[in-house]
Amino acid sequence: MSLVIEHLFRFGEFTIDKDQRVLLRDGKPLPITPKVFDTLLMLVENHGRIVVKDELMNRIWPESFVGEANLTFNIRQLRKSLGDNARNPRFIETVSRRGYRFIARVDEVSSEPAIDRIDVQSLRPIVPLDRAPLNSPVISGRISERRFLWTALIGGLLLLALLGWRLSAKRNSAAAAKTVPNTPILKIDKLTQTGESRLVAVSPDGKYLAYTRTKYQKTGIWLRQLDNEANVELVPATAPIAGLAFSRNGDALYFVRVEATSVLYCVSLVLRTPVRVLERLEGKFAVSFDDRQIAFVRQRINQDGEREFSLIVAASDGSNERTLLVSTHPDDLSAPVWTPDDAAIICAYGNSDGFGQKVRLVSIRVTDGLKRDLSTESFYNITRVAWLRDNSGLVMSARKQGEINQLWSVSYPDMAIRQLTDDSVSYGDLSLAARSDLTVATQVTRFSDIWTGGARQPQSLKKITSAIGEFSWGPYGRIIYTSTISGKRDLWTMQPNGVDQKQITADGSANGVPAATADNNYVVFVSDRSGLAQIWRMNADGTNQTELTSGLGKYYPAISPDGRWVIYNTTDDWHLWRVSINGGEAKPLTNYVATHAAISPDGKMIACFTRSGSKNELLILPFQGSPPLRRFALKGSVHRIQWAADNTALFYAVDGAILKQSLTGGLPAEIVRFEDDELFDFSFSPDGQSLAVTRGGWEHDVVSIAGLNH
Repeated sequence: MSLVIEHLFRFGEFTIDKDQRVLLRDGKPLPITPKVFDTLLMLVENHGRIVVKDELMNRIWPESFVGEANLTFNIRQLRKSLGDNARNPRFIETVSRRGYRFIARVDEVSSEPAIDRIDVQSLRPIVPLDRAPLNSPVISGRISERRFLWTALIGGLLLLALLGWRLSAKRNSAAAAKTVPNTPILKIDKLTQTGESRLVAVSPDGKYLAYTRTKYQKTGIWLRQLDNEANVELVPATAPIAGLAFSRNGDALYFVRVEATSVLYCVSLVLRTPVRVLERLEGKFAVSFDDRQIAFVRQRINQDGEREFSLIVAASDGSNERTLLVSTHPDDLSAPVWTPDDAAIICAYGNSDGFGQKVRLVSIRVTDGLKRDLSTESFYNITRVAWLRDNSGLVMSARKQGEINQLWSVSYPDMAIRQLTDDSVSYGDLSLAARSDLTVATQVTRFSDIWTGGARQPQSLKKITSAIGEFSWGPYGRIIYTSTISGKRDLWTMQPNGVDQKQITADGSANGVPAATADNNYVVFVSDRSGLAQIWRMNADGTNQTELTSGLGKYYPAISPDGRWVIYNTTDDWHLWRVSINGGEAKPLTNYVATHAAISPDGKMIACFTRSGSKNELLILPFQGSPPLRRFALKGSVHRIQWAADNTALFYAVDGAILKQSLTGGLPAEIVRFEDDELFDFSFSPDGQSLAVTRGGWEHDVVSIAGLNH
């Protein structure tokens, strides 16, 4: 008898079951995505040799064109699952500019015990027991043979039962898979490769592509004829563009340009002269199916300093505005799209400040503004919504968590939601042709690094390492920063020159926005490990991580110079609160919007950012939180505020520049401006001698997606 032997791959404490497509650690399955599993399997099967990047990408994404960032993301996720380190690898070695090599020993073993073929001729003939004495060698041999046969029989039955169970499991697994709608095979091709195209729209007949190009902070609109790939500039580059959409008949293009206010224009593809339609709207808008109406969201700051959102419909020429719904933050409105009968407008509704998932789809009836929830499933963010060609459902660019938007399908009207992509590149804008199988989207890639150097020569900073978001000067002159090298947002520390990098959070959640006490004992930070973003405290080496707050989301912690108090924002209303470094009951400091708090070196004052009506202001208030002592007008929104060491001035970042505002008044002085990069954060060292910044930008390119539109 011969049996088919299934093989496993073992390395270290890990086992790969190729047929079951499972990765086990000490016998327990690990949750990894199919693409990450494929990446691991190919590396293990080729252990000891370099697998070049193109070979990996062609194996893992055979039907799609994807960027190298997808492979890099898979490797990061794989290293996280294996507990591997890119700098001191145990399993996966990076070979610069070529690919990857699996360096650990791999053993190929059987998944079940093998039973050798039985040689029937070697068995002795069975002699009746009554013909031999009890002490006869024949009796002894017969007993041994019987034991052997019984053992073989029982082993065989057990093995057959095990095989039957595995076959049944496979059949059940296959049957279960059939109950889930198959995800379509998508073919993705890049249509631009400049990194300059943030917005895109495809004409209803699928013949024309409109896309933006941004250079030197000026944005124009280009038109491509897809059958011959001819490109012409439709709208010359001037002010930023915030939204694009073709008319339903395909003769014209609507776009929003941000001038003194946001203005909606309509430009004929023939005449090519933009005509002003209406003003004061957010970038995303929607044209009705009959081309007669436009739905858009208008935002304003009310008298309480809160953002207020209104869903408005108007005639296609901008006349007859009518407000359907008004909501106040955190119930934001965005991404409107008309239903095919033009009877309602579907919008993304809600807000996910504090890392929650509170954005969902709602419909607003046009006749009376009645709002109705369409689905209980919610998201961190919904960027864009568009109808499939047959109007059987919608496609969304949205995300559940993290920073990456994926594509999702939503059936209509039953609202069954499923994920369509699992990429490491985020999807931004989205547009589907109404009369062809063509979908276009923008893919978004973020690049960001920490730069450090002398405070007196801010233009001569040196790039140190990749990092995202906020950072802080930490104990003993080190820098605490956020990195995604582990596949999640984790906190790391290093020397200012990049030496001795160490990871200090590793719990599978998103961690960031660090701040350190002056005595070098503690680091406070924001983490969503308990569900919503909360303020946490840990020792300088990452040990003893303790939650200080609870309830609604918290953000932007700042520590008093004596190390006793943490001031932070609540994300429901962005007021300031204070809590002890040891936790306990929190106390409100403001009853108005006040963010990005910074405490003066003498511990007597707080500087913060606020909105008053349509104005942005820098406030100085007492540490106890009573009404502001001073106000300074601002142009734009700040990213960070930092006090000068002598308490006489404030530094803050706005629109890519670091400015210094004297408390005696006057205009702020520009310290440095980063023309080519977006400034994400900055901080001077405690002694004022060094400056560190995180800076970088975003690359946006247009892709076509085939196989999505029904």
